[in-house]
Amino acid sequence: MHVHTRAGSADSSITVDALGERAQAAGVEGIVVAEHFRVWSDWEREAFFDRWGIRIYRAMEATTDIGHILLVGSPPGYSPASDSRTLLRQAREAGIFTVLAHPFRFHFDAVHSGSRPVFRQGAPAEELAASEIFSLVDAVEIENGGCNDRENAMAAEVAAVLGIPVTIGSDAHHVHELGRITLPVPEIPVDEGALVELISGLTLRDVMSEERKPLSPLSGHE
Repeated sequence: MHVHTRAGSADSSITVDALGERAQAAGVEGIVVAEHFRVWSDWEREAFFDRWGIRIYRAMEATTDIGHILLVGSPPGYSPASDSRTLLRQAREAGIFTVLAHPFRFHFDAVHSGSRPVFRQGAPAEELAASEIFSLVDAVEIENGGCNDRENAMAAEVAAVLGIPVTIGSDAHHVHELGRITLPVPEIPVDEGALVELISGLTLRDVMSEERKPLSPLSGHE
């Protein structure tokens, strides 16, 4: 889950060929590419599968007033609103599955105060879980490769209070970050609909060990 490439994310150094080579070597069979600025076309995804034998699932990572939201199943050419409530309403009407990405990145960080999320610092998980945004998204990313342990732990704690579906992802922007976190799945989803069905049923127990580390994937899925 959650990979960026130079094909649609200015902050990524991963070329499409490098993604295919690394994923194939690691035995990964499916990747959710969530670019910042565009959704891969059907032609691009089909060409990638033909060359590498790896499924690419349509997605995008939108920047909003309350943070970043993954839009799983968004169609090519999709242009998300920057206002979170408008975006989430439109996504629900369009049948797009929404995931609040790395919700507590920089939450405890005094250095990156300008990038700190909207939540009150020092608030307990129960108070954070009552924030409106969690009632508007379909799932929460509780393990992100670009977050530290404390940030990820808070996301997991809030998700436990809420009891909502969860995801984990590498949030890879560079080749060495590919595969650092993989989503454990019983089988590779055939399309975005099957992927959404899978994520909709995921709980903390499904994706995390007692030590708060990702479980070994049952089959490779980035």
